[in-house]
Amino acid sequence: YKILIYMKNITRKKKSLNVMLCDFSYYNRYTTYSRIVPLGIGFIGQYAKQKFGNEINVSLYKNVDKFFENANNNPPDVVGLALYYWANSLNQVVVKELRKKFGNKVKIIIGGPSIDSNTNQQKIFLTKLFPEADAIAINEGEIAFSNVLEKTLGKNENIFSDPIDGLSFLKDNEIVSGKPIGTSMDISKLDSPYLSGLLDEFIETDYQPMIQTSRFCPYTCSFCVSGKNTGKLRGFPMEQVREELRFISKKWVNRKNHILRLADENFGILKRDVEIAEEIRKCKEDFGYPERVFFYNDKRFTGVSRKVVEIIGDMCQFGLTLALQTENPDTLKAINRRNVTNDEIDDAIRWASSVNMPTTTELIFGLPYETKSSFVNLMNTSIKRGFDSILCNMLFIMDGIEL
Repeated sequence: YKILIYMKNITRKKKSLNVMLCDFSYYNRYTTYSRIVPLGIGFIGQYAKQKFGNEINVSLYKNVDKFFENANNNPPDVVGLALYYWANSLNQVVVKELRKKFGNKVKIIIGGPSIDSNTNQQKIFLTKLFPEADAIAINEGEIAFSNVLEKTLGKNENIFSDPIDGLSFLKDNEIVSGKPIGTSMDISKLDSPYLSGLLDEFIETDYQPMIQTSRFCPYTCSFCVSGKNTGKLRGFPMEQVREELRFISKKWVNRKNHILRLADENFGILKRDVEIAEEIRKCKEDFGYPERVFFYNDKRFTGVSRKVVEIIGDMCQFGLTLALQTENPDTLKAINRRNVTNDEIDDAIRWASSVNMPTTTELIFGLPYETKSSFVNLMNTSIKRGFDSILCNMLFIMDGIEL
């Protein structure tokens, strides 16, 4: 009798929702050492696990073949795709294949920086680029994606009938949008996917580590996705950041050629970034990793930014980097950008030279009102100023940017 009751209880247990989150990369001999730990979907999965616990099963994917192998063995209920411009075609193939294999049984949500906040662009995206997708998440994805999971767990067969906060979808060929989420995620309550073990399978591999210590960019550059966002600069809890840095340093110590990347849009913009820089330096001294760090300075290059660069020192991948992009006055106005002054640039280069640190600038060719002549003049000026390296990038127009 007890055995029968036990068996009945087992059958009553709900099957966990199968959630598969993807940040796909191309896998070939050229990409072996350029693939990064999928921190973005790690955060989304982490938030979902914190909210729904054992009601959901979350798995993360970079490799398309592995994704479909697992999906065929255990069909997904919800698939989330992180869309970046370099994997647009790859994601289109995946979405079509998902619909072919699983029909409407799987819910497909797409998010990432290539998702535009403009509703006209959203309609084009959902009708022409990804007509098989169910919905798109606008801006930060943690809350929006968890709203989909909550509706799905509620057994609502057609969850895309009424607006869902943070998402847009098509209904009767018109865009339906929920309340904007924007950059409202309280990251002080978002645990680390490194420390929770969610990213474990990407650690003992060729993947490069990435960490994020803060979110939001206050600048409005129209060639960048972040330039359209409004919100508040937020930092992850300091103790969590310290633990993550120590964790990564211990795990990657035998792969010292791997660069530690900071996903902050302006590292050095917060006063506490000095403490984080000191922790990075301490990790190298205590564990032997990292030997190289890549990050973007605060565009203003304040005293805090200078202190950060000074502490990290020879670990900076490109030394002191001042990304000018352009100095054409008409171009700067057109792209909503204000550079550091000439005096500030010269002072920064002199300071870097005094501490034997190389200097780098980044330039973008093809911005509005930029010409061949003005760009060549900028390169010549950069050389005369004393920059050791000039990184020239072509402007590319991608979905999601104001330009």
